Amino acid sequence: MRNTERLLATLCFGGSLIAGAEHVTHWLLVTPLCFGGFTIAQDRAVRHRIGYRTWPSEAYARFLLNTNLYRALRNSLVSAAIFLASASAASFWS
Repeated sequence: MRNTERLLATLCFGGSLIAGAEHVTHWLLVTPLCFGGFTIAQDRAVRHRIGYRTWPSEAYARFLLNTNLYRALRNSLVSAAIFLASASAASFWS
């Protein structure tokens, strides 16, 4: 799953760079939606594997969900910063 997350982050950061240069503002919604969907999919997969087991497994699932939410927020903010930097550079050079 981490390889999928790394690929998703790379694609979102590259897309932000291109969308910023083209001034496509609705791209700013793509990164949170992608990582939100990834978080929900991974949480459902983990909870399906855990089933009705002991409490530490549930704690791990909660920990994983919170970690993924943090990463989704972090990657959304970094993506927005890349978008803004790219848009500023494109405006400066034109």
